[in-house]
Amino acid sequence: MKVIHLISGGDVGGAKTHVHTLLKGLCDTDQALLVCFTEGPFAEEAKALGIPTRVLAGKLPQTIRILKKLIPQEGFEIIHCHGSKANMVGAILKRSLDLPTVTTVHSDYRLDYMGRPLANLTYGTINKLALRRLDHWIGVSDVTVDMLLSRGFDPNRTYLIVNGVPFDDETPAMDRETYLKSLGIEPTEQTTVFGIAARINPVKDMETLIRAFAKTVAVCPEARLIIAGDGEQRAQMEALARELCPAGSVTFAGWIQDTHSFYNALDVNMLTSVSEGFPYALPEGARWHCATIASRVGGIPALIDHDYNGYLFTPKDIETLSGYMIRLAQDGPFSKSGAGKRAAGATAL
Repeated sequence: MKVIHLISGGDVGGAKTHVHTLLKGLCDTDQALLVCFTEGPFAEEAKALGIPTRVLAGKLPQTIRILKKLIPQEGFEIIHCHGSKANMVGAILKRSLDLPTVTTVHSDYRLDYMGRPLANLTYGTINKLALRRLDHWIGVSDVTVDMLLSRGFDPNRTYLIVNGVPFDDETPAMDRETYLKSLGIEPTEQTTVFGIAARINPVKDMETLIRAFAKTVAVCPEARLIIAGDGEQRAQMEALARELCPAGSVTFAGWIQDTHSFYNALDVNMLTSVSEGFPYALPEGARWHCATIASRVGGIPALIDHDYNGYLFTPKDIETLSGYMIRLAQDGPFSKSGAGKRAAGATAL
């Protein structure tokens, strides 16, 4: 089977992990081509993984004309879309190409442009219309599928395929101490490191995380927070951290390439989102035996059994969140060797 995958190519975080993981495995059994609409790290990393990749970075009408010729010429049998721009292109292609067109829905598409009214009015509206014109929809969690069904998507053409990450053995490029020092953090035996890897935007609700951490570090001065990611709220969140937290206790690391070293350096993996599908950040952290604190949204409760392999809290509940953070910080950092983990949630998912 030959499948062409379409994506904007500017994606980061879970979307990038999903497509790279999916196509790397798919290429072992089927023929696939990844088409990105933007030059950049997404396409370059895909090529480095051995994924057949083509970049079509021209204007949209030109890109569509190229795809209308390329898809039948190379015998592709399925068009698989990822994200709003790809959904729009897929909906246009479907009108002239007699091929099944499928999309993977990673999140609540009504919230993808939360906090960006103009983008929501344009891209968000176009995406809502494009989604309805596709043939099949894949949800990454039960909650995502239920959301689609509740909005009238055909249950006979809506499917559940949850995200996954390989749990193969791999040695991080840097050990915990070396990695933390590379970020300007000087760890001690009492340092407990909290971390999050996510876009810094309203959906991920970094404000709640920073306010809860401020309460935590006031009780546990050795606590540290690393925020790995970028987004439209970064400057705002940096200002909030400077206002509420001691200097040097919060580090903004930007987008990171070496996720293995990042998660290996953490004691507690955080996720404070107000909406999620089935986030990659949690199994990625579990792979490196991080404790977990996450908001009770989307598919997260399917991953985390509260008080067994992690803590769950209601979105925006700063008091409960800070209580869990203080509990783990007071427990102190713990060995990831596989024995004697004292922090709740250190059990792999």
